[in-house]
Amino acid sequence: MAMANKTQCFTCHRENNTFTCEGCSKRFCAIHLPEHLQRLNEELHHIIDDYNEFKERINEQKQNSQNHSLIEQIDQWEKISIEKVKQKAQNWRETVIESSQTFINNIEMKFNDLNIQIQQLQKETDFNEVNLNYLRNQLRKITEELNSSSNISIQQDSKAFINEISIISLKKVNSKFNKWEQNAITVAGGNGKGNKLNELNALSFIFVDDDQSVYVSDQENHRVMKWRKDAKEGTIVAGGNRTRLSYAQGVIVDHLGQIYVADYLNHRVMRWCEGKEEGEIVVGGNGEGNQSDQLHYPRGICFDDEGNLYVVDSENNRIQKFKIICE
Repeated sequence: MAMANKTQCFTCHRENNTFTCEGCSKRFCAIHLPEHLQRLNEELHHIIDDYNEFKERINEQKQNSQNHSLIEQIDQWEKISIEKVKQKAQNWRETVIESSQTFINNIEMKFNDLNIQIQQLQKETDFNEVNLNYLRNQLRKITEELNSSSNISIQQDSKAFINEISIISLKKVNSKFNKWEQNAITVAGGNGKGNKLNELNALSFIFVDDDQSVYVSDQENHRVMKWRKDAKEGTIVAGGNRTRLSYAQGVIVDHLGQIYVADYLNHRVMRWCEGKEEGEIVVGGNGEGNQSDQLHYPRGICFDDEGNLYVVDSENNRIQKFKIICE
């Protein structure tokens, strides 16, 4: 808080010695300043309470991960599937037993018929080689049939009688199956061509962070603008004049909030920390050229999972990969 001349208090609207709140930029008199600070303190405690409540929920979910509703559904699916398998297996066991018994009965009937024929020949004592060969062949056929166990076997069926399940992560849903509303809303610009904070001029690239803030390469204004969600105007987060940034192109923001932008006419990639007036050269900056440390009109940029930087080196018709240096 800083003291200033007599101005109107935001709360009581009286002219008095006031203090400016650096957070909301509003001015309060000595009477209402403590009230404002108290409200801020109460809001902080609310945030702390919400944080603690959320932390408890996280801990509960960590401790009770096995009780997740999806786990319960999987357990139920497993139980039902096992019951189906058991029932199906029992049905096939009964079928095999019944079929095997029928098979043995048929073999036994043939064997008994053959036995009757043998006994008949023994009684008549009138037989020759033809009769013996017949009996021998019949016995061989019955034996082969018995050795073949049965005429049934197991055949695999590709059609599953168990309902298959799968786990689908929403983050992996292919966007080609998504649909979007056909009437869009303007989230940056839309106020005509210009260089005011609510205007843009010749856009090239954008980046959207997790907070839905939109970073825009404002090419003709030689800057990168950040438009927070629902904001009416943007803020300059990189560049602002041609000596700092010339024809801003590809832009990305890392997890630390650092802004990387392709500095097109200066043949380099710059890094800016939000709130800083000057950026620093990340790669390039050695004049236009086709050497490994040079770029010629860089456009798109991106990082891979390891942090390596890729640059579209447009006039050299190549993609340059700059490996990260782990310190």
